[in-house]
Amino acid sequence: MGSNRQYELVYILAPTATDAEVEAQQVEIAEFVKEFQGDVEKTDVWGRRKLAYEIGSHVEGLYVVQLLKGPAGMVSELGRRLRVRDQVLRHLIVRVDEDLRKVGRAAEKRRATIQRRRSARGMPPLPDDDAGTESDGSAKVGSVPKNGSTETAEETPSEVQE
Repeated sequence: MGSNRQYELVYILAPTATDAEVEAQQVEIAEFVKEFQGDVEKTDVWGRRKLAYEIGSHVEGLYVVQLLKGPAGMVSELGRRLRVRDQVLRHLIVRVDEDLRKVGRAAEKRRATIQRRRSARGMPPLPDDDAGTESDGSAKVGSVPKNGSTETAEETPSEVQE
C-alpha cells in the first residue's frame, strides 16, 4: 500500500457562495478525505479576492486553502469531484511533502560539507543536532558568521575607541 502524502488544495468558489456554502464545501472535502483514510490538517479561508482574469462572468472569488494528508489515489478522485461542482471556479492540488524532502536533503548536504571542512581543519566534529543553524535557517548564537569573521558585537572597532 502507498504511504500517506501531504497535499495543498487551493480552490476558488463563486463569489455568490454564502458562508454556509463555504463551510459545507469544507466539510464535504473533509468527509471525502476521511473515506480514503486521510485527514485535513489545516484549513485557511482567504476570503473574497479579485481574480487575475475573468472566469465565466466572475471577476472575484472566495479563496480556500486546505492542507491534506492521504494516499495518492485520493488526489485524482478529489480533482474529479471538484471539477463537476458548479460553485468551484478553479482548483489546484499540489504535493508539498516532496518540497519538504528536498529541503531536508539540502540541509543534510550542508551539514556534511560543514563536517568535512571541520575535519580538514583538524577541528572536532559537531554533534549531530548542532550544525550551526537553527531549524528555521537562521544562524545559532555563537556560531561563526558566513564571512569567516570571529568578531563579536562587543569587539567592534567603534566601541573600542570610546
